[in-house]
Amino acid sequence: MKQRFIQLALAICILITTVNWPYIASFGRVGNLPIDRIGLPKVESRSMDLTRLPMGDGRLSSSPKAGWIWPCRVNGSNIGGAHRKGPWIEDRRGTYNLTAKAIVKGTVAWPQQYQMKLQGDKRVFTTNDLPSHPTGIFPITPKENAVAYAYDRNPNSISAQNMRVELPIDPQLAAEATCTPGAIGILNTGSVLFNALDAPGRDALAHEIQDSCQGHPEPSGVYHYHSISTCLDDKTTRNGHSELVGYSLDGFGIYGRHDVGGRVLASADLDACHGHIHDIDWNGKNVKMFHYHATWDFPYTIGCMRGTYKRSDVRAIRGNPVRQPPNGPGGRPPGNRPPPPFGSEDRPPFGSDDRQMPPLLPN
Repeated sequence: MKQRFIQLALAICILITTVNWPYIASFGRVGNLPIDRIGLPKVESRSMDLTRLPMGDGRLSSSPKAGWIWPCRVNGSNIGGAHRKGPWIEDRRGTYNLTAKAIVKGTVAWPQQYQMKLQGDKRVFTTNDLPSHPTGIFPITPKENAVAYAYDRNPNSISAQNMRVELPIDPQLAAEATCTPGAIGILNTGSVLFNALDAPGRDALAHEIQDSCQGHPEPSGVYHYHSISTCLDDKTTRNGHSELVGYSLDGFGIYGRHDVGGRVLASADLDACHGHIHDIDWNGKNVKMFHYHATWDFPYTIGCMRGTYKRSDVRAIRGNPVRQPPNGPGGRPPGNRPPPPFGSEDRPPFGSDDRQMPPLLPN
């Protein structure tokens, strides 16, 4: 009897291990992983709990609101992005464990072509969008990335682009803030920055499976991020303030996660567009001006636009919208449901909300 009990217990253990192997193999025990597994600096864990970041799901506004995002448009349907929630998401708390997320594995190097130069009163960017760091292997397939494939079947490949954008060297605050388009800027890696949302309007960083630099491609092959990549060093100046890590399409700078004194910023420390005004290094000078900041918490970079920008620039960097057929190349997720198109890239850059113009935000 005792032997039969032991055999039954072993059989149950084997069954549980088999069913949950993708999770066990990738994560071990959630919350018991080295924080630098996906390039997260350990010092940040003492300032903000990266294992319980509040999810941005539902934090969509039709006007500026701190800690939320005012998108110009979302699809409004359950289409796109990851097809299954990962075990790093804790629905009951409304949080997710960034240190335990699955990643798209791989170290693919790319021939980057990126240049930023000043011409008159313009800052001119030319880039093929290929990043300065290695990426994961895309499309996501069960062969190379079985764990990632269990949650996100992104069928897109990374491909070189031909992008040219002219931004003002000295951007000015607009009389009123405006909504945030899908593509919002260019990082110093040479690749594109999108806003914090996936196509259905969920928190893209929490749900979608990206590579170890938090990037992935959309249907046109545009490699992009939904937050500041951890593969982009968040260096600080002598006063502890983060250095410039990229540019928004309205011309304002995007700086890293540290304020003066080295304090790690959160959304609550910034205005509704995710920035503030004080002295910064700009064009080689010390200037008091508005700038955006990255944070570890939602919406990560930009919640609304404080300056003016051109729709043509959005189109230039967001890629061409491509809609997958119902039974597209991503295969069928569990439950025999057809896979959706991936990413926030297929939504138009502007919707009816772009005519709603709220008052200028307080500094």
